[in-house]
Amino acid sequence: MKKMVGILGLALAISTVSGSAFALDSSFDAMSKAGKHTFYVWCTGGKSSVQSADGATAKEAQATLAASAGASCWPVWQGLEG
Repeated sequence: MKKMVGILGLALAISTVSGSAFALDSSFDAMSKAGKHTFYVWCTGGKSSVQSADGATAKEAQATLAASAGASCWPVWQGLEG
């Protein structure tokens, strides 16, 4: 029983640390901040994915991804990393 509780405690600690390491700030203010912005790149007739791009604002980072994603894909902002 003690071994099971220890394993569950370790799993919880790892998930807590890894969850905070990938936290996104999706507040309205974060859109106007510089940094690495995360987007869900939605594609019609293709494979959608999650991608990140650096930019002075979310709009600048979105334009960078849109230019490389192709005509049938569009990046949808998810948040600012960190």
